[in-house]
Amino acid sequence: MSDELPPGWSSLTYCVLRAAAWYPDRSVPTGEWEKALHEHGGFEMHDAARRFLAEFGGLEFRLKGPGRTMARSPFRIDPLLAKWDFEIIDLQSEEVGTCLYPIGDADRGNFYLTMAADGAVHHGMDYVCLLADNGDKALEELIEGRK
Repeated sequence: MSDELPPGWSSLTYCVLRAAAWYPDRSVPTGEWEKALHEHGGFEMHDAARRFLAEFGGLEFRLKGPGRTMARSPFRIDPLLAKWDFEIIDLQSEEVGTCLYPIGDADRGNFYLTMAADGAVHHGMDYVCLLADNGDKALEELIEGRK
C-alpha cells in the first residue's frame, strides 16, 4: 500500500479519504447493495457505479465549515440511502436523459448522489445537477467544498 498522492487529488482530499478509512486498491463487495436496490426499486447497477462503490462504498465524511467556494457538508457513499426513493432517482434520470444509479447522499441527506453509466456524478433531490464528470472529481468537489 502506497502513501503516494494519486494524480488529480489535492493533499486535503487524500488526507480526508485516508481518515475515512479509504486506502489505495480498496475493494469492498457490492453484491448486497446491488441485490437490495434491484429488489426494492428495480435499479440495475452499471459498471461505473460498481467500480466506484467497490472502492469508496461505505465511507462517511463528516465535513463542515468553509470550503473553497461553498461550505463543506457531510456526505456518505452508501447506495442503500436511496432504497425507498426509486421514484426520485427515476425522475432525475429522466431529467438528465440517462439512467442514474444511487451512490450516496450529501448535505445531511438533503441531496442524493447518483452516477451515470459514463461515470458522471450528479446530485440533487427535487432537481438534479452535474457535480463532476467522474467519481474522483466528485469526491474532490465535495471534500474541498467547491461548486
